[in-house]
Order: sequence, then C-alpha cells, then structure tokens
Amino acid sequence: MSDVALMQKHWPHAEGAATKASATTKLPATLEAPATTKAPATTGAHLLSTRDVTVRYDLTKCALQPTSLDFDKGQVTALIGPSGCGKSTFLRCLNLMNREIPRCCVDGQICYHGHNINTKEENLFDLRASIGMVFQQPAPFRKSIRENIIFAPKRHGRISSRSAADELVETSLRQAALWDEVKDKLDYSAWALSGGQQQRLCIARALAMRPDVILFDEPCSALDPVSTFAIEETIRSIAEYGICVVIVTHNMEQATRVSDRTAFFYVGEMVECGMTKQIFGAPKDQRLADYLTGRFG
Repeated sequence: MSDVALMQKHWPHAEGAATKASATTKLPATLEAPATTKAPATTGAHLLSTRDVTVRYDLTKCALQPTSLDFDKGQVTALIGPSGCGKSTFLRCLNLMNREIPRCCVDGQICYHGHNINTKEENLFDLRASIGMVFQQPAPFRKSIRENIIFAPKRHGRISSRSAADELVETSLRQAALWDEVKDKLDYSAWALSGGQQQRLCIARALAMRPDVILFDEPCSALDPVSTFAIEETIRSIAEYGICVVIVTHNMEQATRVSDRTAFFYVGEMVECGMTKQIFGAPKDQRLADYLTGRFG
C-alpha cells in the first residue's frame, strides 16, 4: 500500500492528501508534503480556543494572566518567551494537564470544537486521545517499538486485527520520519533507540491515536542539530496534513522555521500574537523587541 493510501486510510484529517502529495517536493525519510508553509485560510469556528484563561498555584500565586488565543487545523503556533513566563503552563491548559497538579486552579474557557472542555465533567481519557502531547524529554514506554505505537489504540479499542495494527504502526512511523530507520527492528526495545529516534517514536505514538491537535513542549531541547532538523521536518509535515500544532520553544530560529503564528509570553502575560513573519520582522511591543534582540531572556 502506498504512503498516500496509508495516510488516507488512517488519517481522517488528511482531506485532499493525495492531491497535495502529487505536487510536492520529497522530504527526507517522511511523507511527502507541500513545499510551501503558508497557513491555510480558515473560516468559521476555530478548532481550539481559549478565552480569558488564568492559572493560579496554591490558589493565590497567579502564574498566567487572562489569555485568549485561537488555534486552527493545519497551522503551527509557536509560544516563545523567557523561562518562567507562563508558556508551558498555558500549553498544559490545552489538554487539561494542569489538573494533575495539586492546588492548581485553571479558570476561563478552553473551547475544543466549540465545546468548553474546562469542566470537571470532561472525560480526560477521550480528550487526550484527540489532543496529544510530546514532552521535552523523550519518554518511550519500556516496551518494543511496535508496542509503543499500538498500546494506546488497543486500550481505546481502535485495533481490530493484526493487519490493522501493522498498518497503523507503519503509517505512524512514516509520519514521524522513523519508519526507514526501524522497520526491521520493530520488536526491539524502544530504549535501544537514540535520543532523537526516541523523540520521533513519541511523536509516532501520539499520531497513532489520530489526534487533530498535538502539543509540543520544547521537543528539541535535548537533541543534536540533525535530530532537531528531523523533528522540525516532521512537525511541518503533519501540520500540512491538517493537524493543529502548538509548540513551546526557546529557539527563535526554530520558531521562524516551523511556525505560521507566534505568541510571545512575558511574566505570565501573553504580550503579543501574530503571524510569525510579523512578530519577528516588525514587533509592536517593546518588550518583544527587547527579547528578540537579546536584551533579556
């Protein structure tokens, strides 16, 4: 089965993937994707939105002031700013991970497909299947490469046969630009992989659930330049197939390479948000201009 056929079978968000792939430049060790990185035009409701979201720790310390941002399918949004400015705190709000932190209170609306998920009744098991997350340090399960991919889909009852599992493993690893490197080692321990390969495996594991949002928390901070390039190519590739990507990064060059939009956070406040070219080329807020020129950070 061809790469495009596998994508169409397992990826419900890849509308027109065959048409896109026919006119693209081949990326190294990954699925073909359009050569351009222009964000698609969006109409109607946003896929994911926040309205006046605030975060308080110990019920008193305000870690994030009211923040309102919108995210769309097929678009990469970078969150930048100095350490401790609230960007990772905000990222963890998007799939309700801050709920795991004792005495952490998240107020405001977080709307996913037009539905406010910031409620005690929200089913986190189902939500995190649709809003995946890749962390700063690679964290593969202590299982084989194959089992890392199919573990969550099996728990959600999404695998009906061995052949379906095999197709899902191949599709996910191809999307994460890892298939060619591990196709003959699928039953080897995931811990035998290099750091960059482990991170791409974690991306493949998230993709196996067919999410429409993936959150990245500094996914390249512990990787070498070659592995970083592979992760960045993967992020652009999956975004072109309709996935909404939000990435926290301290690497300004990385933000310019992978993102369509950029939001700058400073001391718990979202200071400025806009198209990446505008943010880096003509910042409106002096604090952003100072940060980009290295005056602090």
